[in-house]
Amino acid sequence: MNRRTFVKGGVAAVGAAALPRKARGQTVPKAIRIGYAISLSGPFAPGAQSTSWSQYKLWAKDVNDAGGIALKKFDRKVPVELIEYDDRSQPDEVIRLVERLILQDTVDLVLPPWGTHMNLAVAPVTNKHEYPVLFFTATALRIRELAKRWPYAFFPLAQPDDSAAPLGTMLAGLKSQGKIKGRVAAVHVAEQTGVELHTSFVEACKKNGIEVVYSKSYPLGVSDLSPVLREAMQTQPDGFFAFSYPTDTFMLAEQSQVVGFNPAIYYSAVGTPFPVFKTKLGDKVNGVLLWGGLDHKAPGLAEYRQRHRAMYSRDTESGAVGMYATVQTLQQAVERVGEIDRRKIREEIATGTFPTIFGALKFKDQLLIDPWTVGQWQNGEVVGVYPAQKPNEQPLLFPKPKW
Repeated sequence: MNRRTFVKGGVAAVGAAALPRKARGQTVPKAIRIGYAISLSGPFAPGAQSTSWSQYKLWAKDVNDAGGIALKKFDRKVPVELIEYDDRSQPDEVIRLVERLILQDTVDLVLPPWGTHMNLAVAPVTNKHEYPVLFFTATALRIRELAKRWPYAFFPLAQPDDSAAPLGTMLAGLKSQGKIKGRVAAVHVAEQTGVELHTSFVEACKKNGIEVVYSKSYPLGVSDLSPVLREAMQTQPDGFFAFSYPTDTFMLAEQSQVVGFNPAIYYSAVGTPFPVFKTKLGDKVNGVLLWGGLDHKAPGLAEYRQRHRAMYSRDTESGAVGMYATVQTLQQAVERVGEIDRRKIREEIATGTFPTIFGALKFKDQLLIDPWTVGQWQNGEVVGVYPAQKPNEQPLLFPKPKW
């Protein structure tokens, strides 16, 4: 089970309990207790570390270093206490542990696990107990319908069809300009996110007159993808699209160089914005397209990067920026409500607008309005490419420089 409790920042040493009580006998909480079960071990651990729990701990430190979360009901700030469990990358375990956090640990708030099916396993539990949660790493075609059943679940990530649509129009535009022939190869990991992104991409290509000349699935945990790359290369595609998870994302990029596969368009999914991806590829990351994006000039982002580097001795990644933005949103909702009233917090998230280091977040029907769908490595950093109307979007770098 591996429970760990963290209290970050100098104010935790004093605590709100040492301070006076407000009028009418209301006791100031000693801390706002926030729990999460997440993959500290197992195949999802690298993604969970890079994108999720590292941000929870950085945010808690930032909040507590600033005095805590302001609760107007008590006319003061209260520190954050994190309670952590290892779900071991197992859906049954994450459900059990989140129930434990709610029913036995009686936490005030819950943060999400990492990965689509882990998030969707937890969402019915947190919704049942009326805990508002922003499930940043969940994407599935059925989420729009599920959101109607789970009013306490919010989904800030672009969904598969929304993510694939701009890729189809991008390819159609390049084809109409005579820059490509309109032939692409696509592969995907045999996991829900990979399958749905691939399916949506194939449909977007068909709609835009793009031919998918190679389509291949591979298992999660695959040890060698060079045969797949050689097969794709033989079709001489204009672009290669991999709807991948972190380990295979890194493998595909490294093995593409080994086999000499240099398509004009190269896209990979989960893990592409991770710092380790840039570490492995160096300057060769430039031109690689990825799922999601980032306003690289958003207010507060530069200062956040500095704090992240100071805490972890490495750069952050665009998914982590988005995750940090969700806990910023949660904090703002709590402070606007002024107390830990989860129903009121849910309503504030559903109706409010929240300035964050990821840009302004606003939800409609519990889905983020106008999320980033496609990013790209340019000049050594991740930028947002699509949607084109978003603040500080960058034009597509085409063709991708050769490895």
